[in-house]
Amino acid sequence: EEEEEEEDIDIMYGLLHQALVRYLSSLHDGESLVAEVIAQTGIEGRIDDFFRYYSDQETMRLMKIASEVTGMEMNDLYFQCGLKASFTFTDNGYTDVLLTLGKDLFTFLGNLDSLHDNFLAAFPMMKVPSVIPERNDDDTITLHYYSHREGLAPFMMGTLKSVADALFDLDVNVQHRAKKGVKNDHDVFHLYLNGGTLPSLEEQKIENELGRDMATIALSTQLTNDLLPWHFAVDSDLQVVSMGKHLAARMKKSIGVSCKKVFKIIVPMMAHWDFDLLKSFADKPFLFSTVKKYMLSADEYNEVVSELLFREEEVEDMSALDKVANSEGVKEGLEINSNVSSMISSAVSSARGSISKRFHRMHDMGALKLHGQMMFDPERNILIFAGNPPVKSLEEIEQHSLSLRQLPIHTHGREVLFSAMYQSISANSSNKVQEQLSQLDNAMEEVNKKKEQIDGLLHSILPQRVAQSLAKGDIPEPDSYDNVSVLFSDIAGFTNISSEVPTSEVMDMLHGLFQRFDDLSDEFGCYKVETIGDSYMVCAGCPDPCDDHAERIAALAIAMVKAAEQVVSPLDGEPLRIRIGLHSGPVMAGVVGRARPRYCLFGDTVNVASLMESNGVPGCIQATYRFTRQFLEGHDFIYAPRGFVDVAEKGKMKTFLVCGQASHPQDLILPSQTEYPDLHSEVFMAIMRPGGFQASNGNNNVTHLSSNMANLMRPITPSNNSIAGNDKRSLTFSPNLI
Repeated sequence: EEEEEEEDIDIMYGLLHQALVRYLSSLHDGESLVAEVIAQTGIEGRIDDFFRYYSDQETMRLMKIASEVTGMEMNDLYFQCGLKASFTFTDNGYTDVLLTLGKDLFTFLGNLDSLHDNFLAAFPMMKVPSVIPERNDDDTITLHYYSHREGLAPFMMGTLKSVADALFDLDVNVQHRAKKGVKNDHDVFHLYLNGGTLPSLEEQKIENELGRDMATIALSTQLTNDLLPWHFAVDSDLQVVSMGKHLAARMKKSIGVSCKKVFKIIVPMMAHWDFDLLKSFADKPFLFSTVKKYMLSADEYNEVVSELLFREEEVEDMSALDKVANSEGVKEGLEINSNVSSMISSAVSSARGSISKRFHRMHDMGALKLHGQMMFDPERNILIFAGNPPVKSLEEIEQHSLSLRQLPIHTHGREVLFSAMYQSISANSSNKVQEQLSQLDNAMEEVNKKKEQIDGLLHSILPQRVAQSLAKGDIPEPDSYDNVSVLFSDIAGFTNISSEVPTSEVMDMLHGLFQRFDDLSDEFGCYKVETIGDSYMVCAGCPDPCDDHAERIAALAIAMVKAAEQVVSPLDGEPLRIRIGLHSGPVMAGVVGRARPRYCLFGDTVNVASLMESNGVPGCIQATYRFTRQFLEGHDFIYAPRGFVDVAEKGKMKTFLVCGQASHPQDLILPSQTEYPDLHSEVFMAIMRPGGFQASNGNNNVTHLSSNMANLMRPITPSNNSIAGNDKRSLTFSPNLI
């Protein structure tokens, strides 16, 4: 019963799984499709391990998920997988095995069951299908396909087409003539060979008849037992008429008993106990199972073997006892004295004990399987099964108390045993190797992902060229740049904020602000150098030189002022105001340090830009004269002179305030009218005064705001839409004039 339950387990090896993965991989965006299917299956480990068996539930779920992901009908998906099946066989090294089945498609199909039968050694849990090809007069083939499973006919159709093309260069058209269901117990296909031909019947007939008259011996009973110790024969009434010695030793008296009571047919799956039907399957591999009711129990078998061994020992022991008796002076015709009688009893007991230790006692006489073929004897009108137990492991040998000498050499039973054990070891080793390779692939994929993350992080901190050099273990030489624009910014009132607000809130504020600045730096093509506290440093023209470095930095500075107004101070809830300083000039740039390398800029240009920021006006952008000279012809930036500023270590420097762009005059940035009323007026008047608007037109002539434009603009007063109370720093269009 346990064995029958094991037979009913529905599992499938990885052929269909591998074919599915191969098909999905061939589609557009196949890699992501495979990943999506794998993510939904819930199958542990690889989903396409050729040597692993999967439950039918796992396989059907896999196909259903693939159907949903691809949007394909299930039958179409099965067929496409079948078209990839031949590649799965060839990739796993079975090309030569397939070619041995025949030189043409018809012969190949006729021998396919033999291949399935031999696959059982390497795939012991496999439930093999069965096929019966029939040749038609029009050189087409009718193929009867028997399977334990439902729904695999489209997969078989695709496989037939794929194999015919791969092995025989045939473009076969496969039609599904009859489907397995209520009226049919199997599927029927019609194969059109499209130019291919079937093997000659005359050649087959000559091959079968060649040399028949050379066999002249009739086998004796003893020789039959020695050559075919596991055979059985049935007559036309299906009664057992003969049984080989090793099989008979394990069976109750079965001669004259209906074979239906003694044996069950496992393979071919479409076979049943019908004399004429079994004759037609003479070239098919058979697998029988004995019925336990007609087998000896383990105790009965052990007793029979023990008795037989005792009889053999008894003959030898009696010879020894004669010598003992003669040595004691026993005369012919006299009774054996008591001493001799005791010695005989002791010898018999010792012999039985020795016998008990000398043979392996059977503990569980399970149903015995027999593998071989059925042959028809027309002279006696009987069917003879010739074969032997298909044992494939030490456990099976011990279970049935078998030995190698009980497997005749000519049946290759011993070779099958060793081959099965070797294949099992190889398959397990292959599975382990595949598992290790899969783990290695996963590890490499994880390493690559980590590397990409590290590279991404490294490139966000260092220029790509520098990062690549560091990845190789090299520290690149510093570079000199003739003209670079540098920007420094800090937060007005940050000292008060950091001293009176919890650190976590300060960190959140800086994170929100600098995240905006980072995005803007990327947007305007500038390079973020570093942040220190509330200070943010960025440059343009380094590490990638460019001619418009001043325009990039100026546009970024304007955007940064606007972005800062979107972040509120945790101290008073008012929008942040930042100071920005700009300067252009030569710099040196390179990597400093090895443990935590930093890409740093050196030179007076950096120092001056920092001084422009620290001496700047809250909410404004202060630039040096040299910076304003770097604008290219045709720029539209608006800047006005602030005047001379007393700068530490530099003395008085003429500086400018970058106020915006002519393309957006309504968004001009001016000093606070409340905090810096004089400077506000001076700057406003400067940009309104002819010649004061510092933006060049396409003719490279300095222009100013026209009177028309001036009329459209007005200073923001406290009564106008305020962003930060009375802090008014910009100009805007009058709404009714826009």
